[in-house]
Amino acid sequence: MSVLLTPDQTAFLQGTLSMNVGAVGRDGWPCVCRAQGLVVARDRRSLTVLLSASRGRAVLESLDAGSAITLVASRPATHATLQLKAARAARVGVSAAHHAASARCVAAFGAELETLGYAAGLSATLAGVLPTDDLVALRFAPDIVFDQTPGPDAGRVLAHT
Repeated sequence: MSVLLTPDQTAFLQGTLSMNVGAVGRDGWPCVCRAQGLVVARDRRSLTVLLSASRGRAVLESLDAGSAITLVASRPATHATLQLKAARAARVGVSAAHHAASARCVAAFGAELETLGYAAGLSATLAGVLPTDDLVALRFAPDIVFDQTPGPDAGRVLAHT
């Protein structure tokens, strides 16, 4: 059974975020790539994270080899951060809704960075505009959720199976 995300966690994950996906390679070393978007399932028990196949090659290879997955999602303006982990992730077909979610997430991330004084277009550099066939969707059901917001509660378990 997976974790049931709270309404507050769900709202946070559907907000303006900087997101990274991590895995562990066959060599035992971590690998990470920037996520391009996120969709929380209606039942709040699974997520679909979107990333670039070309930029996330090492992460995808590690996940295909059986690595666990980690998603770190942080709000740039406040540094509020959640970390979600699952034993596995599965590739799913990329839909028009996934493309729309990715475009929305990248645009919101860029707009937030600009309000913080970063140059216009930085999000395009960080997240990048992808060719239509480069987006990959990974669905996973979190086993554990951590508060990783910097401060005294960083690392606190918020939910686990």
